[in-house]
Amino acid sequence: MRSFVVIAAALGGVSCAFPNDNSDKVFVTLQAPSHVVLRGQQVPVSAQAWRVVGTDTQAITNVDFAFTSGSGSVARVDKDSVGYATVTGVNSGNVDIIARAVSFEHAQEADLSLRVSNPLEIDSVRPKTAHYGELLTVYGVGVDSMFLASLNSVNLIEYPFSRVRDSSNGLGRISFWVPPPAQSGQLFFLGAGVFGLDTATTNVLKEDVFEPNDTIPADVNLDAGGPWPGTALAPILFTNPALAFEPVDRTTGAGEDWFHFHTGDTTQALTFFITYPSFGDTSASATRTFFLDSLSYFAGGPGDPVEKFFGRDSADFISSDFYRCKGFEFSPAQLPRESTTVALKTLPSHDLHIVTFFSRTQRYALTVGQGYFTADPRIKPDAFEENDFCHYADTRVITIPTRASGLPGFSDTLNIDNPFEIDWYRISVPAPGLGDSVLFRLQGRPFIAGRDSSDIDVYVLTVPGSTGSGVTEVGSSVNAGSTENLVLGLGAGSYYVAVVDYAGVAMRYSLCIKQIPLTGVRTCNLILPGPPAPQMSKARPQASAPLTGAARNSFLGSRRRP
Repeated sequence: MRSFVVIAAALGGVSCAFPNDNSDKVFVTLQAPSHVVLRGQQVPVSAQAWRVVGTDTQAITNVDFAFTSGSGSVARVDKDSVGYATVTGVNSGNVDIIARAVSFEHAQEADLSLRVSNPLEIDSVRPKTAHYGELLTVYGVGVDSMFLASLNSVNLIEYPFSRVRDSSNGLGRISFWVPPPAQSGQLFFLGAGVFGLDTATTNVLKEDVFEPNDTIPADVNLDAGGPWPGTALAPILFTNPALAFEPVDRTTGAGEDWFHFHTGDTTQALTFFITYPSFGDTSASATRTFFLDSLSYFAGGPGDPVEKFFGRDSADFISSDFYRCKGFEFSPAQLPRESTTVALKTLPSHDLHIVTFFSRTQRYALTVGQGYFTADPRIKPDAFEENDFCHYADTRVITIPTRASGLPGFSDTLNIDNPFEIDWYRISVPAPGLGDSVLFRLQGRPFIAGRDSSDIDVYVLTVPGSTGSGVTEVGSSVNAGSTENLVLGLGAGSYYVAVVDYAGVAMRYSLCIKQIPLTGVRTCNLILPGPPAPQMSKARPQASAPLTGAARNSFLGSRRRP
């Protein structure tokens, strides 16, 4: 049965007695499926007469009705069978359809207000002035059927689950993020087989909704939950795909965006996604992103803004430019990137910071998901996660047996979960026998044989207080491809092993570490070992960017300028 919306006339004001009728009052109601009628569309309406008896109402049957339209140029009404009529939309506008009970000349008429509309008509766009990254909501008839909206030829980004239509009145709404480089103008739309422009102008401010967040961070509480609970997007705790690196400071030639995320649960897994469309993080036109758990800003300090950021001297952090381990810089060679993804099985702190330094305007996206997300769903957290920060490796030290013990060395299958990840391991090396060395073997394990674009490298570093005063490089193997063999004469003590994704390809790999003799059998059994290491090395002037051996003067490094 068709579901109808009831529009009832007021009940008061009728006091006359009717010929041949003993009831106190009679009134008429008029029903329609919707308050909106599309131009050229026909919709049925039905009238009903009612008698008021005390505090009750009773339907009167077999009543003849007369139907009229308040404006025939907007809508036409044609009587059908008893109590029914058909309304045809003619032109856009508002119109009253009136139903009168013919036999009850003093009965109160029913007045039904309808709107005749095109298939898609915008009533309003709110807010009238929007920042980049702000939600713009469109209200009107059929707007929920839009499949494209733009401002000055820049497509807006649809907000998930925002398509809504009110069945009682036929009106809809839909929301969009406003991305850079959209500009002020009339909203252009496509949808429902029609296109057009909003009659009003939407103003766009050329800064994002989180500004100012250069020296004071935008604060985000991850415990508040995400915007789409109970849906497939429920794991998303925070997202905005339409953020902006605004015009930079004219004096320094650079700008900063700073976000502070906090949570009470450090045992949960979180994944952070930062995407920006330009390449060349470490070039003069850099977008350099830092992910860390300790960051403050000294407003009255010397130097340019980047030199005023500070944190714990011993802080570890991940960045698109260089890394810190125990407060010491580690700068392995990696290709330029257009995004940074950090998946953490557990968190280093209740407070996590993302700060990006940039030197040109562009759009970027930032998302935080609850869970451990990898670039390839076939890749799962390995046994040593979480080890994206070097201090995590301190909690699970790998003891390498002596060669004389005859025990096998360490061997396991591990993962690069997301592009450009670094896996940190801490090993304890026993005192070597005469001529003994330590062999490190690394081998990629592609899911499909013969299809491997990965390139991972291995670095061995000292551990402060054990094998050195800081974190300094002992040796590295940086061949092209993902087969590495490194032999080092290591004294007793602890060392960090860093497996670095040079090419930005998520993958599985096997790692084997074993103490070997000076002569004789010098092998380490990999799980599913691969082919021998190729002879060609990466084209770069130095195989490994050396460590400074001391903390940088500036916490986040010096400003790079053209």
